[in-house]
Amino acid sequence: MTPPKHIALIGCGFTGTSAFYQLVDKYPISEITIFEASGEYGPGLPYRSDECDDYLLNNTNDTLCIEPNNRLAFLNWLNSNPELPPGVEMPEITPRGNLPRTFYGYFLKDVFKTTRTNAAIKDIKVNLIDAEATEIFEDKKHLTIKWDRGEVTVDKVILTTGHCPQVDRYEEPTDGSKALYFPDHVNEPSLDSIPIDATCYILGASLSAYDVVGRLFSKTSGCHFERDENGILKYFPGTNERSVILCSRSGRLKKMKSRTQKEINRQYFTLKNLTSLASNGSLQLEDIALAIKKDCENHNGKINWGEIIEPYKNCRNTAEVDHKAAEILEKDVRTAIEGTARNILVDIFGDAGLEIWDIFAARLISPQEENRYRAHYETMTLTHEAACPISTAEKLLALHNAGKLQIIKGVENVSFDKKKDAYLIEHEFGCNHASVLLNTTGSVDRNILSSHQPTLVQNMVKSNLMKPYVCSGDQMPGVDVDINTFRINGTDNIYLASQLLWGPGFYTSGAIYLATFVDRILKSLFNT
Repeated sequence: MTPPKHIALIGCGFTGTSAFYQLVDKYPISEITIFEASGEYGPGLPYRSDECDDYLLNNTNDTLCIEPNNRLAFLNWLNSNPELPPGVEMPEITPRGNLPRTFYGYFLKDVFKTTRTNAAIKDIKVNLIDAEATEIFEDKKHLTIKWDRGEVTVDKVILTTGHCPQVDRYEEPTDGSKALYFPDHVNEPSLDSIPIDATCYILGASLSAYDVVGRLFSKTSGCHFERDENGILKYFPGTNERSVILCSRSGRLKKMKSRTQKEINRQYFTLKNLTSLASNGSLQLEDIALAIKKDCENHNGKINWGEIIEPYKNCRNTAEVDHKAAEILEKDVRTAIEGTARNILVDIFGDAGLEIWDIFAARLISPQEENRYRAHYETMTLTHEAACPISTAEKLLALHNAGKLQIIKGVENVSFDKKKDAYLIEHEFGCNHASVLLNTTGSVDRNILSSHQPTLVQNMVKSNLMKPYVCSGDQMPGVDVDINTFRINGTDNIYLASQLLWGPGFYTSGAIYLATFVDRILKSLFNT
């Protein structure tokens, strides 16, 4: 295969910046065309400079990369005394710390800027198009990309659009209502207008929900957090009289990484071992669970497996659910901080992240077993793999201990009641009325047949350049893609590195994942 001379990147947040950097740094490319509709190249949606400072990076400083072979790139940049925007001061830097997201945005803007300089030094032509790509046409050798003001012909396209579109599945309050509804929290200044005495219901118990909690109880809201003589974080409300109820289907709270890194040496939960076990047929989920248990035992990991599978098994009402959630959270925080024990599943899944992706790519389980995983175990897995910062968990615990945070599980339906002028949140133990509702349910649309998708995706579906992923006869989130090469099935020259890979593959929301996908795509394109 002849290496491409001209590659287009559609989208230039983290993934597009990583692809741009890797192309210029390592490959004999002649021309790169980059589409970014916002006109701001580098930070992308989550890391913009105008984002809330209370939204933290969920990954620690020593794990954030721009290419997969150097996970210390962000930490090294922080320690290099970089030039920051006027008025922005560098906070205290620790390897296992979690900075505001905006700092990763400053890093990405710097990477993009220096990569443009390096491209000029290497005589690589770079075309920046501040517009939304709307159509792609493909013949066997070339592709034509159109936008509202023109078109360009290239050899290969990588869709580096990162995030999927936001989608709102809940109705707005009617005209004249006193209820408040916030369908999104990213780049959303209106959240700061929530009354200081409001009872805030948050749909979701994910990292996004934690962002909103941090914002509702930020220093600027009149409250503060302080450690007591035993080092335990305490909440002091000051003028902030808000309270929060986290509402979700599972009620699971995120786990957290240990403050002190410890060695992991997996022997059973590996692609090699699982492939050998699958040599006589597809694996069952129980085979994979047994491999994970063996590795946990090898690391002296003490786990209450019943609690992992059904954390609220014997809870009979909302009060018991809430008490159990706080009990689990307190234990997890203590384990992560003290270091005498360890949140072993977090360590195992964190170490195995990319290999989990490769296990999915190898299709070691049947489509029926994959459907069972998606329906019953994916949320549990991501509770451990997509862990939260210890500092965030400590604040949640402090708020709960102060009576300012509650957990509700088993949410079944959410609707707006005009007569009550409130949202009705129906759950397995009853129904709550909410006057302030915030939606953080991971409300991104990975259904490519949805009308919420951008024009480019809709047109690619119409022209048969993109099809939904189908598993065991069921349409799933994501795109039908060759999960080993990341080429979209049915095309010759279009590659995918975005959240639309989360469907046929594993969870994608992490710098190391998307940087690795880009690395693998480019290695295949340039035969390296």
